[in-house]
Amino acid sequence: MSELALVMKTPVEQLIPAMLAWNNTELMAQVEATLKQYQGLTYTDEQMGEAKKDKAALNAFIKALNDERIRIGKVYAAPYDRFKAEVDEVIAKVKETVGEIDAQVTAHDQAIKEKKQADILAYFESVIGEFAGLIPYERIHNPKWLNVSVRMPAVQADIDKVIEGARNAVVAIEALHSEDEETLKAYYFRNLDLGAALTENERLKQERARVAELKAKKEAEAKARAEAEAAALEAAKTSPMVAPAEEITPAAAPEAPKLIPLDFHVEVTLEQAKALQRFLVENNIKYSKI
Repeated sequence: MSELALVMKTPVEQLIPAMLAWNNTELMAQVEATLKQYQGLTYTDEQMGEAKKDKAALNAFIKALNDERIRIGKVYAAPYDRFKAEVDEVIAKVKETVGEIDAQVTAHDQAIKEKKQADILAYFESVIGEFAGLIPYERIHNPKWLNVSVRMPAVQADIDKVIEGARNAVVAIEALHSEDEETLKAYYFRNLDLGAALTENERLKQERARVAELKAKKEAEAKARAEAEAAALEAAKTSPMVAPAEEITPAAAPEAPKLIPLDFHVEVTLEQAKALQRFLVENNIKYSKI
């Protein structure tokens, strides 16, 4: 391809515009002299019409000066604007061809990546062995493997390392002789992190211990309640319950009421028997076994 280059037919030094010469100093002096008459000036209500005229005259001067600046700027910029447009036209033409070439390059690179991806997947499937279905390729894929700078031996070494790590992890988990062995293996194959699986093992052990402790506590409480209820029932069957009498002095004791003997038989539950016993005691009623 022939060399393409922009060549200036006119030396760039000659293209630099000279500084614009204008009556800057004289005009500035005139402006300062004119503005002195407004310094400290205060318009009365009757002079508001004059104030508006002065304001309009000064604004008109500002606009005229700025309009001239814009006009001269356009004249000075015209050669450069034309030059820029011409250069942009050339660049656009070249970019069209660059785009066409880039599409082919991109398609070529994509084809190479797809071929490499197919080779990587084929190798993975050839060595995955007993872990097929447990370690899907998507879980270990590294986008960097598809870079041209990464050779296949390096990719294969990475895959071999993952598989060897899985074998070692299974051995380590089985060596724990954990009740949760299958759960731990499943946990490992979800993230391929042996450290995380060992941490999960400790968590499950602690959780199981807490559950066992709670179960034992509840069983002990239930046993204690059952023994207490059985003892109370046995006591109700074999021993009379006499409410303790208050110790009073003979002088302060009221006349004892006449007691009437009353024999009766009832059939009750254990809870009802306890309630009946509490009633007799609370009401100071003497009773005995028939």
